[in-house]
Amino acid sequence: MKTETRARIVKIIQERDCARPIELVKMLGISPQAIHRHLRILVASGILEPRGRGPMRRYFLAGAPQLSAVLSWYASIASPAETPGEVVCETRDVFTARLGRLRSFARMGLKEDDLPLAISVAGEVGNNSFDHNLGNWRDVPGCWFETQATGGRLWICVADRGQGVFRSLTRADPTIPDEQAALVAAFERTLSGRAPENRGNGLKFVRNIVVASEGRGLACRSGVGLVEYGRLGGVCREELSRFPAEPAGTVTLILWSLK
Repeated sequence: MKTETRARIVKIIQERDCARPIELVKMLGISPQAIHRHLRILVASGILEPRGRGPMRRYFLAGAPQLSAVLSWYASIASPAETPGEVVCETRDVFTARLGRLRSFARMGLKEDDLPLAISVAGEVGNNSFDHNLGNWRDVPGCWFETQATGGRLWICVADRGQGVFRSLTRADPTIPDEQAALVAAFERTLSGRAPENRGNGLKFVRNIVVASEGRGLACRSGVGLVEYGRLGGVCREELSRFPAEPAGTVTLILWSLK
């Protein structure tokens, strides 16, 4: 029974991204003392991790990013009712200024040599949102840019509500058959949706940096297309598998070891 209760706690947190003890008490119908006992065991086992203090403390799957907010924003069919200004960069200037926030992760274990690389990778991915969607936003302009540190890893999420990679690249190469092929081309070919401009190397630069170290990974979703690169790319891919194929847009998740 105790093992079954802990399994139910983990499932609830997995589905909701996080939960407070009082929420688990109400959902499972057992005492606060029992809930806290189960939570202590799950934390000690490395399955869950707490964040926050006192009554606002929440429990998360250990090492997993919290992506429910960006998922809701990205997946909304209609224009999102709320566009959080602290994570949505409406202009390139705002995005560029916020890239500096990555410097704070040097105190959490991001190596000195890795900092400029992480900034460059995130910057290139975010700049693509502006370069390829000018005048083609579905509704909200700009990109979602969020950073999190959990489980000894830095998670960087960049998403946009734009036209998607397939629609952008078929302007340069109408023979690209589908969204999966378009994503592969974006990361592996010298091709740009802004033809005839001499561009198209940015995401290959990103891919090369990501695969150069075992402590890095990346996954990108656009429509039904989903690609991964780097040793930790599969972890990113698993997270992005929850994101829908519709509506159009692009979301990229970058993972960087803080050890």
